[in-house]
Amino acid sequence: MEVRWIRDDLSETVHHYHNGQDLYREQMGAYAGRTELVRDGLSAGSLDLRITGLRTSDDGQYFCTVKDGDAYDEATVDLEVSGLWLG
Repeated sequence: MEVRWIRDDLSETVHHYHNGQDLYREQMGAYAGRTELVRDGLSAGSLDLRITGLRTSDDGQYFCTVKDGDAYDEATVDLEVSGLWLG
């Protein structure tokens, strides 16, 4: 299975997961060390992306593609960063 999260407006990879491995070599520098695919729900079809150290620049549209054998699907998610806690 291959899962790729992409910034829709930039067409650059935010996170890439392939055959049980997180692949970071294609990842945008702005997301380095800040993303992970939440694997708890993979078997149930949940492909949640966790972004840590949230920044206002993370605001925007994300595009997720999934390939599994001959099957392919995609989804678009809007992330709205409305404020940051500075505690």
